[in-house]
Amino acid sequence: MNKLLKFIFILTLILLITTLNFKLLALNFNFYQKEFSKLDIYEKIPKEIADKETLNLINYLNNKQELTTEFFNEREKLHLQDVKNLIQKTFLIFYIALILFIIMLIYFIYTKNYKIIYSSFLVSTLLLIIILVILSLINFNFLFTQFHLISFSNDYWQLNPETDNLINLFPLQFFQDIIKKIVINIIVTSFIFIIIALVIKFTIKQKVFK
Repeated sequence: MNKLLKFIFILTLILLITTLNFKLLALNFNFYQKEFSKLDIYEKIPKEIADKETLNLINYLNNKQELTTEFFNEREKLHLQDVKNLIQKTFLIFYIALILFIIMLIYFIYTKNYKIIYSSFLVSTLLLIIILVILSLINFNFLFTQFHLISFSNDYWQLNPETDNLINLFPLQFFQDIIKKIVINIIVTSFIFIIIALVIKFTIKQKVFK
C-alpha cells in the first residue's frame, strides 16, 4: 500500500511542480512585454495595439472574457480556441495535483511516515530534472512540432506570417524563451523541494528512517 501511495505522491509532485510553473508564467503579461521588446515585436506591431490585443488574448485564454477583436482571422481564432482548451486542461491538472498533494502530505504527516515524504520529494525532483535535461538535448523545432502534432487534431497551428498576426505577435523565438524560463523555474522549484527533503532527513529522528 505504501509503495502505491509513494508512486502516486511522486507523480503528483512532478505534475504539481510542472503545472505550477507553467501557470505562473504562461499568461504573465509582464513577461510578454519584455519578450516583445527583446524580439522587436513593437517594431512590427505598434505597442498600443500589441499590448491591447495581448491583454485581451490572456483574458480569453484564462477564461475571463471572449476575444473582442478582429486582429486575428478565423483560422487563428480556431487555433486559439484549441490553445485555450489545452491551457484550461493544464490548469485543471494543477488544481487536482495541488489538492491531492495537500491531502497526501497531511496523511503522511498524520501517520508520521516522514520517510515517504523525504524520499518522494527527492525522487520526484531528481526525476524531473533528469527528464528536463534529456529534453533540452533534443532540437527545439522538432519538439515544438511534435508537441503540436500530438496536442492538436488539426493544422490550424501552421500559420503564415504574411497573413496571420498571431505568428507575428508570437514568433517561434517567443515560445523558445518562455519554455526556457519555465524550465529554469521548474529546476529552481525542484531544488527547493530537494532542500526541504534534506532538512526533513536531518531533523527528524534517525529511527524514523530505519
